Amino acid sequence: MSRRQPSPSVCVDVPDGHGVIEVTGDAGGSLLLLVGDPVFLEGNDGCGSVGWLAARAGAGGPGLAEVKYLGEWLSAPGLVPDPRTGRVEPPDPECLRPLLSLLAPGRYVMRAEVAPHHLRVVHPRALQVQHWYPDEDLALVTTDTWPPRDDRAVRGYRDRIRAGGDLPALVALFPTADSWVGYLLDGHHKLAAYQQAGIAPLVIRLTPHVPSPVRRDDVDRARAAFSDGATPHRDEALGRVFAYMRAESV
Repeated sequence: MSRRQPSPSVCVDVPDGHGVIEVTGDAGGSLLLLVGDPVFLEGNDGCGSVGWLAARAGAGGPGLAEVKYLGEWLSAPGLVPDPRTGRVEPPDPECLRPLLSLLAPGRYVMRAEVAPHHLRVVHPRALQVQHWYPDEDLALVTTDTWPPRDDRAVRGYRDRIRAGGDLPALVALFPTADSWVGYLLDGHHKLAAYQQAGIAPLVIRLTPHVPSPVRRDDVDRARAAFSDGATPHRDEALGRVFAYMRAESV
């Protein structure tokens, strides 16, 4: 995405967010916290030519069922990409207010754009680490079942996408504006449909206006949550990410 001129953006204030969803860290490594618990992790594993990893804490962590009722609007948000550049005017923030209210309080930057055709989908399972070396412009870390179980819903989105017209949108949360890795908050069925249709998805990007450093206490809790039962090789990669996060923490 960084290789193209970004779409227009809009700032939106969330003064009364409930803090159900929070992202901390930067483009080198970040944590997604759900209801205050570190549940997802991504970062540069410090090995080789900018290798990356994503991991998920134990299976008992909370999910993102709270945002499912946004699906109706996101299935047809009326966002029209420029056919030449792929740039998209951002939606009215009020349309996403149910989701925004779940974020940690603060100011966020929102923009919408068609993802690069080279898009990686990373699905970290409980207490497993996914490694990759990026040869694409964007990676999305899934936060729900992947691939989605509702084949009928995927087919419905796929047929609509192929027919053209109003494209469905995904919503992803990024730690910083320059991060190439984001957490997919909503749109797993839509993403699967885009993949089946062979068309690059429309993504609404949310980013904290001022990135939030990882808190030292969260690093310590995440180390315990993600490292339980780790194999030596996996533990080494996680250890490098945690060491970076702890050095950058507050």
